[in-house]
Amino acid sequence: MRIELLPSSVSAGADAPQFLSSYLVNDAVCIDGGSVGLLADVDRQRAVRHVFLTHAHLDHVASLPLFVENVYEPGPECVEILGSAETLGSIRRDLFNDRIWPDFFRLSTPHDAFLRATPLAPLKAVERAGLRITPVPVTHSCETLAMIVDDGRSCVAFAADTGPTDLLWHELAARPTLRGVFLECSFPDMLGDFASRIGHLCPTTFAAQRARLAADVRCFAMHRKARHAATIARELAALGLPGVELARPGVVYDLEPDGQPDLRPRRA
Repeated sequence: MRIELLPSSVSAGADAPQFLSSYLVNDAVCIDGGSVGLLADVDRQRAVRHVFLTHAHLDHVASLPLFVENVYEPGPECVEILGSAETLGSIRRDLFNDRIWPDFFRLSTPHDAFLRATPLAPLKAVERAGLRITPVPVTHSCETLAMIVDDGRSCVAFAADTGPTDLLWHELAARPTLRGVFLECSFPDMLGDFASRIGHLCPTTFAAQRARLAADVRCFAMHRKARHAATIARELAALGLPGVELARPGVVYDLEPDGQPDLRPRRA
């Protein structure tokens, strides 16, 4: 399984600021629509046929309208957007509403579609592009779904935005092929109370969640708020947590058994 955290700034590397959230999986599936519509290589955008939304906060949907327009071709075939009923309702009301962006839902017909929406139910897996994807509710300030992605050989979890949670770790404990978890760490410890109030993690609570995983499972710290990214990195490093690394935008992670990141630069 190949996974890339799509860049959302002109910098690269572990210290690059990450403002938006999109993960490309095997080039055909995207988890969240924060930055996928900003890829300069539009052919890479066109290869994505399914976008799974964890929730409707702006950093997870910001470029979705651009993406839908970029990949549209006249005819019945179109990109599929999947998310909870609440999330799909939110993007229709708040993005595709003829004020922020044209209402591509209303403009779509069976013979000429811009997009189609598929609601997800918690813990009910769907299969797309050779992947089995299971949405799992997590703790955040709005309804949010983590995504567990399984290709039959390896399993990877995208924890989305979350505070301390339980159901996700319960689900992952039953998956012996779990290779990695992308786990947020949004704020430094000095803002731990604030992070808790709005459903996010800081290094101390991140460590407690990391402890729910086996030591040999790779854990990628992501969603570091740009202003605090360096502080969060130092605090995580000081904790000496096993298997924890900073998620690097633009790096392709091969999360098959013994997979190593592909450090070759990717076209934006």
